Amino acid sequence: MKKNVPVLRAVDPTHVEFEGDTYLFFGGYDYHRLSWHPEIMDTMNRAARKYGINSGGSRCTTGNHPLHIDLERTLSRFFNLEDALLLPTGYLANIALFQGLRKHFDIVFIDEKSHPCIRNGTYVAGMETLVYPHMDGDFIEKQVQKLPRNKKRFLIVTEGTGSVYSPIVPADQYARIAEKYDGMLVVDEAHTAGILGQTGRGIREHFKICADRYLISGTLSKAFGTYGGFIAGGKKWIETIRCTAHAYQGSSAFPLPLCAAGIKAIDIIDRSPEKVHVLQQTSLKVKKYLAEKGFSLPLTPTPTIPVLYDTPAQTEKLKKILKQAGIYPTYIFYPGGPKAGYFRFALSSAHSEEDIKTFLECIDQSL
Repeated sequence: MKKNVPVLRAVDPTHVEFEGDTYLFFGGYDYHRLSWHPEIMDTMNRAARKYGINSGGSRCTTGNHPLHIDLERTLSRFFNLEDALLLPTGYLANIALFQGLRKHFDIVFIDEKSHPCIRNGTYVAGMETLVYPHMDGDFIEKQVQKLPRNKKRFLIVTEGTGSVYSPIVPADQYARIAEKYDGMLVVDEAHTAGILGQTGRGIREHFKICADRYLISGTLSKAFGTYGGFIAGGKKWIETIRCTAHAYQGSSAFPLPLCAAGIKAIDIIDRSPEKVHVLQQTSLKVKKYLAEKGFSLPLTPTPTIPVLYDTPAQTEKLKKILKQAGIYPTYIFYPGGPKAGYFRFALSSAHSEEDIKTFLECIDQSL
């Protein structure tokens, strides 16, 4: 991974400053730009003045606070699941999840393109893993059928959207396999919570999946614009993770101002489904346009837009065109992506039609 990471300074919800110039920004993952929402900022500031910044310890010792419990209840209500557990980051949420479940499952099926936090989580927990071909539910079912009698307890783990191109994974098929063979499905909703479904509840709402054999992990740092990881699901499983995961027990409690911000952010998504609808419609419209221009990408209502060219010359051409048009060229290097890097654009519900038009005109000029 390249080390010359650019230094960006946000100017407003859709612009950044880079090396002294201001650019329109199609990057990052603040998909609704809630990090700029005045209600959320006011709520966070009031909580900081009232409660301070630091919780003063682990949740298991002296750092537990009513705001932590309020945020967990807000998360469980939003996702219509029994319980939720708050962690400092989404990455740590997956570490804690596998630590908490390690004695209850014999084998974990993980996608070959899984995010490092999933691979690292199973490794740290010492769980036996079987890597399945990307989004291949048929392969999973065949392997489940072959499990010996003493290793029948299995987890299927997936991200809501997978790989560089961010297709929506066949979670409905995975759920049927879990139901049929007495397993469990875990979905990392980092890039689908607040994005998919009629009201932004994510993969389960998108596919209408039953909650009985379902756990999710995720983060409030993306569509919700704040910070912090979480796990949600049946009360039995959440309590098991709470009582046995060292990553949870040994971590400092979540900062209270960010708890208050998270509660307010979830409330805003809950009462603003139009934000979700606008982003879905815009994302699908842009992807259809790019597909017509010859780009290969799944036609999904998710806001990440990967753009890969055949030659370095084409890549450099688009970088130049974007900067001339006042758009920051979000060319990234990231684990699991092409080693040479790629353009990863991200739409938001805050981008105007004129913003989108300017972006697409740049793509046209690069061809």
